[in-house]
Amino acid sequence: MEYHGGNIYEHNKTIIDFSSNINPLGVPQCFKHALLEGIADFTVYPDREYKKLRQNIARYIGNVSIEDIIPGNGAVDIIYRALEAIEYKNLYISRPTFSEYKRAGEKAKMVVKEINIYEQEYEGLSLECLIENIEEQSVVLLCNPNNPTGTLIEKTEFLELLKSLQKTKSFLIIDEAFIEFAPKFKDASMVEYISQYDNLLIIRAATKFFGLPGIRLGYGVTRNIDLIKSIERNMEPWSVNTAAEIAASCIFDDQEYINATLDWIGSERRYLYEKLSKLNGLKVYTSSSNFLFLELLDEKMDAYELQKKLLEYNILIRLPKGFNGVSRYNFRIAIKDRINNDILINSLKEII
Repeated sequence: MEYHGGNIYEHNKTIIDFSSNINPLGVPQCFKHALLEGIADFTVYPDREYKKLRQNIARYIGNVSIEDIIPGNGAVDIIYRALEAIEYKNLYISRPTFSEYKRAGEKAKMVVKEINIYEQEYEGLSLECLIENIEEQSVVLLCNPNNPTGTLIEKTEFLELLKSLQKTKSFLIIDEAFIEFAPKFKDASMVEYISQYDNLLIIRAATKFFGLPGIRLGYGVTRNIDLIKSIERNMEPWSVNTAAEIAASCIFDDQEYINATLDWIGSERRYLYEKLSKLNGLKVYTSSSNFLFLELLDEKMDAYELQKKLLEYNILIRLPKGFNGVSRYNFRIAIKDRINNDILINSLKEII
């Protein structure tokens, strides 16, 4: 099953992995120290209520209580559990977007409806076609910034959608797994509105921004107590391991790492976009995340052929088959550090 990036294991050589959009600053130093100091904690079970874990997350987000937090084994885990818990008939998702949304909806026996809401250049969206077609007691699941396009949805548009969903007794789930990479991300997040809308669930991942995909720590934020209890009933005990608990004890307070990440993403996103935009035969879409969405304009070569050629340069890109609503000429690349970004740019120059 090849739905995701990061599959470096089938290549018997060192790979520069542009398919997996993880913070290139790597594991925070604070976690390395905390892990060594807390190694003895592996001899006992985690707290099934995860009180300290939820306290750390609530402090990081701000203006929420620990009762609003649902920890899980990654953001995808929360998505699957939430759709099972809501028990509505229809799930509306955008085209294009992350393929796991459709799989999660189908697993929950929902009718999945894919709607084209993004403009041609993916720089904005039109909600009318979505709002007009939503049936009663449905779930709308949107990624912000969207994966793979990097499109950031404005708060005003979400608020308009939420008011419409209230009328149809429907629910909005926003996957903010990449929100920390967005410009002024605290202003871009919808988490402040959970107190005003009980039909809103925000999902976050602690692993992408903090460079810890192997830890598997995600969490949901909502003020809907009934939904929280229903999700908790669907989850296995100890769904979050001790290593993730230790990570949460320090990474959210590591302001040096957070600031360095924000400085890096701002400069490297601009740099990589500008350099790649100058290449003939390649369309680069603007992004508010730590990845770029691209399209090959010469139909003599698709993304699958490009991946084969780039592997000769020890570079792995994200193929289109992990996303719905994209063509075989689309692909996604992570934004990495300057050295690796330049390697990719020069390799694409030679190939394209």
